Amino acid sequence: MNKSCIFLCILFYFVSCQSAEVEDPNFIGRDKGKYHAAKEGESKSLLKEILSKQTDFQSFKSEFSMQIQTFVPKKDNVSLDGKVFFSKDTKQIKIQLMDSFFGMIFTELIADPTQIQIKPTSTKEIQTLPMGDILIQDPNTKKKFAIPFPVIYEYLTGAYVTEIQNPKAKFNLADSRVLLTKPDGEYEYFFKEGNLDRLELASAKRGLKAIALVKTKPEQIHPPKEITTKVISLDTEKENVIIQIKLKKSQMTEPPANTFRF
Repeated sequence: MNKSCIFLCILFYFVSCQSAEVEDPNFIGRDKGKYHAAKEGESKSLLKEILSKQTDFQSFKSEFSMQIQTFVPKKDNVSLDGKVFFSKDTKQIKIQLMDSFFGMIFTELIADPTQIQIKPTSTKEIQTLPMGDILIQDPNTKKKFAIPFPVIYEYLTGAYVTEIQNPKAKFNLADSRVLLTKPDGEYEYFFKEGNLDRLELASAKRGLKAIALVKTKPEQIHPPKEITTKVISLDTEKENVIIQIKLKKSQMTEPPANTFRF
């Protein structure tokens, strides 16, 4: 997967807020214990157990609220709203970002497993780039933060189910972890009672570590209730940004085909 850079020019659409603190998850990192190859019997047993408990990742649409907490050069909170649509058949996801005050759409994003398209509503220009990072610019400091979009995409679409079945995956049997090394870094999937609980990424190439932590309801595994993503710089080991996405009013329905067009 090649790194892609998408600049979300939202300087006039972020609304500063004095909201509650966003949860700050810790990065666990790779276990020092032994990881087993996918072809080993113990690994096959763990994979079979995990797959037997996976939900059916149906098409859906949902509204969401997002809080972004930045740390450099100073701590600050901003918020926005949006809508998300997912098609099970095409594996496409569409995200509409809106300002929290007026509810106006200012950016639309369409993604599939290989690419991301983005279009600000103020222009006709559409950027098409490989699946990768999204660069979000802080409206106050102008500092840009890399957000690994694949970890959010995998949660919302259930794409991680395919990832953990990769023959190159390695299994930590004691903690129900699955480790997969990709060209852009190491992805590790943590399972709890058969459901994906967190996803961690360590990427020397991209100079970052990322954590994506999910919260669900027993009656609603998909789409998740909440996703918290934290990005850490490898050089400083300090937080760059934490993004908390809370889904609400989710409906299991197939969006019309024209949803995935600008």
